Amino acid sequence: GDSHAEIAIAALAAGKHVLCEKPLANTVAEAEAMAAAAKEAAARGVRSMVAFNYRRVPAVALARRFVEEGRLGEIRHVRAQYLQDWIVDPEFPLVWRLQKDKAGSGALGDIGAHIIDTA
Repeated sequence: GDSHAEIAIAALAAGKHVLCEKPLANTVAEAEAMAAAAKEAAARGVRSMVAFNYRRVPAVALARRFVEEGRLGEIRHVRAQYLQDWIVDPEFPLVWRLQKDKAGSGALGDIGAHIIDTA
């Protein structure tokens, strides 16, 4: 989102632990500034991470374990889908993720990040 970097950097500077949603930042420069702030904060014992919540879904964790253990053989191709229908409602508000100038990387950074993370 258009405010993730600003808020996360300020929170880290204030000594607050940060769990940042995706997209992490809208530009590489913002992401680099966030990484630098996180590194400095970590030296003071402040933790930060990106909210990749699907890692903890039991079925996803099991599939990952099977892949890591080689139980599925050599993985040569991955096809993934992320199904949502909450935005199709015409009454749904025009939130940041639906506005190109605020969403940055768009669906890839917002939703596709989960697929890339779990692949």
